[in-house]
Amino acid sequence: MINFNLSFFPLVVLSLVNFVLSWIWYSPLLFAKPWMKALGIDEKHEMSEAEKRKMSFLFISGIVSSFLFVSVLMIIINSLQITDFIKGMLAGFIVWIGFVVTHSLNTLWEGRKLKVLIINNGLFCLTYILFGGIIAIWQ
Repeated sequence: MINFNLSFFPLVVLSLVNFVLSWIWYSPLLFAKPWMKALGIDEKHEMSEAEKRKMSFLFISGIVSSFLFVSVLMIIINSLQITDFIKGMLAGFIVWIGFVVTHSLNTLWEGRKLKVLIINNGLFCLTYILFGGIIAIWQ
């Protein structure tokens, strides 16, 4: 049976952590330079007015996608009645490999570079596995 009961506090905390972790992942501290290079964006790229206007939409969509990601992972973990950190991590890995990687591979048809796919999926792998374990024990 599918368990749609969501714990509000873990949902909010993990969603915000995901948003912040994503911000750090694509910052100059970690992978901004290789990611931008793979996308063909110059490091000294100045944002156009159109790009600046789009930023609020991008931030809002990032927060919404974080809530959706954590909500669905929470539904899956709770429906499977997983309460062990390692099993939660395994469930997160299975969800990542089965859904995220398969959809990411389809972006290669759009001309995406493999390096972009690897950088993006590094973050997704980390968050799905880690959050799967956290959700399993945080009930």
